[in-house]
Amino acid sequence: RQRQMCIRDRAKSVALAKSIVGEEAVQQRSFILAHGSSTPQNRVTESLIYDRVAKSFDIHNWPVAAPKAFVGHTIGPASGDQVAMALGVFAHNIMPGITTINKVADDVYNERLNIATEHWYCDNMDIAFINSKGFGGNNATATLLSPAVTLAMMEKRHGSEAIVSYHACLLYTSDAADEE
Repeated sequence: RQRQMCIRDRAKSVALAKSIVGEEAVQQRSFILAHGSSTPQNRVTESLIYDRVAKSFDIHNWPVAAPKAFVGHTIGPASGDQVAMALGVFAHNIMPGITTINKVADDVYNERLNIATEHWYCDNMDIAFINSKGFGGNNATATLLSPAVTLAMMEKRHGSEAIVSYHACLLYTSDAADEE
């Protein structure tokens, strides 16, 4: 029952992203920031969930990264660690590999997942799926849209003049910060 709830939660987030940015963006320009505690039980269930969701949405080679591989389990701010890593991927087009392992364990479901053990350059990404598993089985997935997608949505809603004004204000703020 718990596993089915997790699959449903992950699938709802992917469906939401698909409804906002389209199927192609989900299939080709999205990635997962896994809870990634790498315990034997967790890696099997978490990879099974992602692999099934990927199959449901016809996603192949879905990139998976895990901030805990670098910072450990920070408990409360773990989702913030994932947001920071996602923003780095959006800004620099480098997908972090899980460099703390030599190879992906044999019991991991990864038919449709791309679990790399080294960092690699990726194309522009539109969506990050941020995952957390709370104590007592509370699980959540957040859909994080890239800054480029977000700006395009804002321009569509508010017009190009508003975005030009935004960039002018941003430049002014950046210049003021540099002077400090």
